[in-house]
Amino acid sequence: MKGKTRNPALGIARHNEAALAARDAARQAKQQLAGAPIWALAFGGGRHEPESLLAGLREELGDIPIIGGSAVGLITRDGTTLTGFECGVLLFAEPFLLEGIATEGGLEDAFVTGERLGRSLQTISASGSTVLLLYDSIHSSEPVELHTGSHLVDGLLAGLDGDARQLIGCGTLGDMAMQHSTVFNGHEACQHSAVAVAMPSTLQCHVGITHGCFPASDFMTITAIEGARVLELDGQPALAVAAEHLGLSDEELAAVNPATLPLTLGEKQGDLFAPFSDLNYNNRLVVAADPDAGALILTEADFAVGARVQLMGIEPQRMIDSAQEQTERLLASLGGREPLFALYIDCAGRSMAYSGTEEDESAPVRRLIGERCPLLGFFSGVEIAPVANHPRPLDWTGVLAVFTAADD
Repeated sequence: MKGKTRNPALGIARHNEAALAARDAARQAKQQLAGAPIWALAFGGGRHEPESLLAGLREELGDIPIIGGSAVGLITRDGTTLTGFECGVLLFAEPFLLEGIATEGGLEDAFVTGERLGRSLQTISASGSTVLLLYDSIHSSEPVELHTGSHLVDGLLAGLDGDARQLIGCGTLGDMAMQHSTVFNGHEACQHSAVAVAMPSTLQCHVGITHGCFPASDFMTITAIEGARVLELDGQPALAVAAEHLGLSDEELAAVNPATLPLTLGEKQGDLFAPFSDLNYNNRLVVAADPDAGALILTEADFAVGARVQLMGIEPQRMIDSAQEQTERLLASLGGREPLFALYIDCAGRSMAYSGTEEDESAPVRRLIGERCPLLGFFSGVEIAPVANHPRPLDWTGVLAVFTAADD
């Protein structure tokens, strides 16, 4: 596309030097942008040094707020790439001025950090506005330990004190091995931090969630849990219960990982015996097992004693079907509104490189959305979106956010 015809405008580049990739992507977007740039969304592959990536963006764009961070890979109209050397930039001009940016360092107590963000959002954004929440997923790499997104979201909601916002976002992730992650908070690249961006009031956000899990067991009750460690299901060691359902020994299940046996625990929302709809499930990926404690270790710590859950298997074709269905449904809901741009925040585990699928689950999104407006998608650690009107972190999902001009 030639000429200054877009607002926002998208630039995509790939180079093994971070600054070159950043400058190229920023230059592409700037050349298309219909107006002077006022802020940017930018995500870069995890093999890039984040500070060098940000410096390259600033060389081209100057001292404007740059929000984003690290990503396992990028998703655009033309395909998906996971080399670690990508850079994608969405560049905005007036009238798409941010309402404000709130940023907090320190995720040791994620609830308290979230509370501070929520209180800040009350002062910089209007009730009902869209907020993009990004946080650094990785607490430590040896052993792998994640920051708890559910605590951060719960704290943010407490800080808002009932003053609702539409919340979308993710826990950023730089690589499949879960070694590092970074966020861009508007000014700098940082770790163990979170940033809440009050999106422009001139935009309206429409959200769809793509899934891919299907029940693989009857309902079971969590009878013992410590944080993200599910110790017992129906009064028995959780590892043993899951292994029996899957026809494996405890030792075999303890030795697998999400790359070899993707498995989630799903909590159904609403009527437990209503017909199956993946939209009604809050799924948590099993990232590891503790054979000594007989525990399953989840990505999040938001399940509680008494929760009724099911083992959920990953169905590759269901991922593709869900992406098609939810994208079509979202576009139909626009009611004639013209999409201006879209974000696709996709669980890294759903990528072909990780899940081993022969087809790209993002293909329906790329085809149906990418033909209509600039699409910047990226692979994340945890996704955030409303489920049953309540924002929560998600696993093994894709969050599609399509932005249109706000209604007058």
